[in-house]
Amino acid sequence: MPLDKNTEEASSLQWLRGDLHNHCEDHDLVEAHIEGAAGRLDFIALSNHAQKPIFFEQHRMIDTARRLAPGLTTFFGLEWNAPLGVHANVIFPPGPNEADNAYAFARAHDRLGSQCEPTPEEALASLAELPPAERPVLFFNHPAAGQWTNAAIARYLRADSAGLIAGIEALHGHQLHAKVAALDPYAYPGSAVGHLSDQIYAQQRPFALLANSDFHVHKMSYQPDYSLGIFNHVRVGVEPGAQSAPDLFAALRTGRTCAAQGHWLDLVDFRVDKARIGTAWRGGPGQLHLALDAHEDLGQIELIGCLNENDEAAILHSFGSQLSGRIELSYVIPAHARGFVRLRITAASCQRPAPGPDGPKLFQTSAIILGA
Repeated sequence: MPLDKNTEEASSLQWLRGDLHNHCEDHDLVEAHIEGAAGRLDFIALSNHAQKPIFFEQHRMIDTARRLAPGLTTFFGLEWNAPLGVHANVIFPPGPNEADNAYAFARAHDRLGSQCEPTPEEALASLAELPPAERPVLFFNHPAAGQWTNAAIARYLRADSAGLIAGIEALHGHQLHAKVAALDPYAYPGSAVGHLSDQIYAQQRPFALLANSDFHVHKMSYQPDYSLGIFNHVRVGVEPGAQSAPDLFAALRTGRTCAAQGHWLDLVDFRVDKARIGTAWRGGPGQLHLALDAHEDLGQIELIGCLNENDEAAILHSFGSQLSGRIELSYVIPAHARGFVRLRITAASCQRPAPGPDGPKLFQTSAIILGA
């Protein structure tokens, strides 16, 4: 069973748990959709598909969810049929214009729902024209093979004048689906060594790694899946006591996240000197410090990255297996390093919550940028 979110030990960052990619296409199922989520998560985003008529009724579902779970921050999102790729999620900050902004964007710029051929440049420009407090965050969804490319993501980043693009899903949702269970999580393009996310980090740019459920409550009768917060979820690091929507959006935009599968590990500290996830190390003694609370034995702790700007990303060091409990490790970063470091941690056990199927359980951090 997942640990209660209030049992985590306080650290230099407070790690809030959320799910920013999930679906409910039936007004009568909203209560079932969020059942138990407030005990496992701090925030969610409802993100129905932008080309479907039911999406334009999502404001009613959001209102219902907020009424039923007032302590669970609920964002208005959409799954965008994005040009040059397949899907991206666009999450709007709460406010009186959230629905109007989302509906206008979908009508004008969705690849399947608009009357024109949208482009990344036009779509991102329209979002940049919103007042700063109403601008969303955007991340690239389930980048399985053939769904997103380095070239497409690079074009989006060039077009992003307002800092809207936050990151990418490190792993697939739909955790109980047979096709997803058969995927190799270590080779998944979102977070595989040297692939989509590492290409961004190599450019000295922060980029959030996320995990979400992609839960569809209205399909449970024929396509069962873990509901919100049971397995895949994202952890977002904020300052202690900071839990507002602007705090969460700021942390997402600076790449202060972890992509978690299950609730068997808590990140207590990960920094190079004083630079932690979401900030850049600009030189110094180069002491990397890692502290973890492991509720299960760990099969592998890997430090991924590069230390010279012309090097390819690689596994820089393996700390090997570790027993459960408090774990503290260190590693020396060369004084003139320029690149990035991030973590990939694998549980020793492949046992996932019932009804399975069992498989690897990964915990991955976003990167600390080195020498920016």
